[in-house]
Amino acid sequence: MEKQRSGLRFLLDNLGWLVGAIGLATLAWYAATSAADPVDQRRLPYAIPIEYRLPEGLIIANKPPTTGQVVVRGLQSAFQSIDARNVRIVADLTNYAPSETPYTIDLVGSLTDVRGATVTAVQPARVTVQLARRAELLKAVTVRFKEEPPIGYTASALPDPTEVLVSGPAEAIARVEGVEARVNLRNRREAFTLPVPLIAVDANGKPIPEVTLTPAEVLLSVDVQQRSDVTEVAVEPRLIGSIPTGYLRVSQVWEPRRIFVRGEQSAIDRLNGILYTEPINLTGKTDTFTQIVRLSLPAGITLPDPQDITVTIEIEPIPGSREFTGILIQPQGLDPADYQITIRPERVNVIVRGPQVVVDGLTADDVKVFAPVAGLAAGTHRIRLQATVADAEITPENVVITTGEAEVVIVARNPTPTPTPRVATPEATSTP
Repeated sequence: MEKQRSGLRFLLDNLGWLVGAIGLATLAWYAATSAADPVDQRRLPYAIPIEYRLPEGLIIANKPPTTGQVVVRGLQSAFQSIDARNVRIVADLTNYAPSETPYTIDLVGSLTDVRGATVTAVQPARVTVQLARRAELLKAVTVRFKEEPPIGYTASALPDPTEVLVSGPAEAIARVEGVEARVNLRNRREAFTLPVPLIAVDANGKPIPEVTLTPAEVLLSVDVQQRSDVTEVAVEPRLIGSIPTGYLRVSQVWEPRRIFVRGEQSAIDRLNGILYTEPINLTGKTDTFTQIVRLSLPAGITLPDPQDITVTIEIEPIPGSREFTGILIQPQGLDPADYQITIRPERVNVIVRGPQVVVDGLTADDVKVFAPVAGLAAGTHRIRLQATVADAEITPENVVITTGEAEVVIVARNPTPTPTPRVATPEATSTP
């Protein structure tokens, strides 16, 4: 008994040393571990889906963020096992009721199946969420033609499926007047099938984006057929007269190019598939022009929808060129009274390009060649020549001097005398 008390007394007397030794060993282990695997803090580079937990029968009526990012603190080795599947961001609204006033909810981040690390921050830290009661109903799909088919054609459309499920906040569901599939039939002359997205609209035809449609699109089969009481024919402009010599009709365009007519079959057969416009006179036309004309309707032919034809005739001058020989080079920029200027060669040839009717009307006097010598000192110089033509329709780049440079010798007629240096002579001295 005495021996047990002695051992207990020894243990109590040395308990402080034992605890200190354990603490010291722990510190030594932590220091060694930290040196080999230090603690780090990082913001993960990928977006994490936000999980919204809602009460039964409620939905989110606004559009809060769908993703966020997290900041993680932990051992460097732990980051090697973290990816997007290990991270969760939760907005818990299970204890909230529907309200017209949005709630501000803190986001909570966590890690799963990761040791040695924890989420320290979520970005954004909180979100604004408005809750509403969920409602749904079935609505038939209505097809709307944004533009009707061409004149003379009719169209009908059948959606598949013919009705869809509309779900969302009860207040938004109450405003749903219909579900529309909108399609453009402009220039459509044949039947076609294509997928078309659906739009929920209110009584004024405005979209209601708060609701969800299931499915979100339908397969639309559109049947386009020509009306039985009309016939489609080509439109052709009727041109009379001739444009002046030296000009060319480059092209002609018109709209519409096809049109529908109504009449007895014998009258339609005599059209031979073409309906001409009223005459367009080209006499004296030298520029591109646009003219609106009517169609020339033969007897027995009418238009179900009267329409004028817009015709544009593109006219350009025929290009031409001409060479002018022996054009005198004139100095430009120095006064002949002060300088004698010699230019070699004295005359050059010039090629002028432009509209043929303009080029043909030029004379040698209309072409000028200059040697710009302004600011040059007396001496011999190589000068690039310049040329002009006395007609605004001839641009400088269409005037070519066959000899582009000339040698110019400049001599001053009244040169300034050069002062003669004065030589100093020593004064005479006498020797006593």
